Amino acid sequence: MDTLIVILAIPLGLVVGGFVTMLVDRVPDKTPLSWGSRCPQCDHALSFGDSLPVISWLARRGRCRHCHDRITPAYPVVELITAGMFVAVAARFGAEWEVLPPLILVTSLMALSVIDLYVYRLPDRIVFPALGISAIAIVVVAFAIDRPGALGRAALGAVGFFLLLFVAHLISPRGMGFGDVKLALLLGLHLGWIAGSTYVGWSAVVRLVFYALLISSVFGVVVGLLLAVLRRGTGRDLITDPAVDSEADAGQPQRFLGNSFPFGPALATGTMIVVLFSDTVLGV
Repeated sequence: MDTLIVILAIPLGLVVGGFVTMLVDRVPDKTPLSWGSRCPQCDHALSFGDSLPVISWLARRGRCRHCHDRITPAYPVVELITAGMFVAVAARFGAEWEVLPPLILVTSLMALSVIDLYVYRLPDRIVFPALGISAIAIVVVAFAIDRPGALGRAALGAVGFFLLLFVAHLISPRGMGFGDVKLALLLGLHLGWIAGSTYVGWSAVVRLVFYALLISSVFGVVVGLLLAVLRRGTGRDLITDPAVDSEADAGQPQRFLGNSFPFGPALATGTMIVVLFSDTVLGV
């Protein structure tokens, strides 16, 4: 393990986590993106000192310096999780070219997962730019490490994962949204790249995609059942489906599996587990 790259990953991850929170705040509302931060309550532009990841939130005790409204702790939590994922990727790949694509993947999946949890959507405004940036990075790294043959495996991963979820979407459109299908292009691209840049043989692509989907499905089922149990026990949803009219449903009996829940975070979790532990998954 390269200790220096792991240490540097912490502040870098916190800064990127701040960028992720900006995407989460602005993309669903189609607000123009900018480098400047704003208060989510009063829209006041924040200074550099007010925008420091985690530190500024703690220093202000979770409140805006201008309007004094409470700012959700989700902001520092997202920043900390992003930093933790950057550390995990740095520990796995070290100070090598191969560290670049997974860092791009983490950034993309953090933003998409949080947005999916809040609004049950995976915006094209993030999915397709992330796909394009990932493809460019993978091409650059493939030639930098003299593994251009890995590009074919990356393409196979993208197409294969896409087709798997596309078939699931055709079978059950309500169970598998098309946003998840489009996300599969990004996930499969990175899984195929990991297979091609690290291992020999095309079978590694199939196995990594299969295990990512398997882990994602198990994780999704477990979380879905947990949410259903909590919904039955408390009479409320911890993750509220924005398509459900809570007022209209007030007083109605809670069905055990009555509401849907976003599958994007489960896909992101399964894919990152496979990316970080690909050696274990393949038994290498």
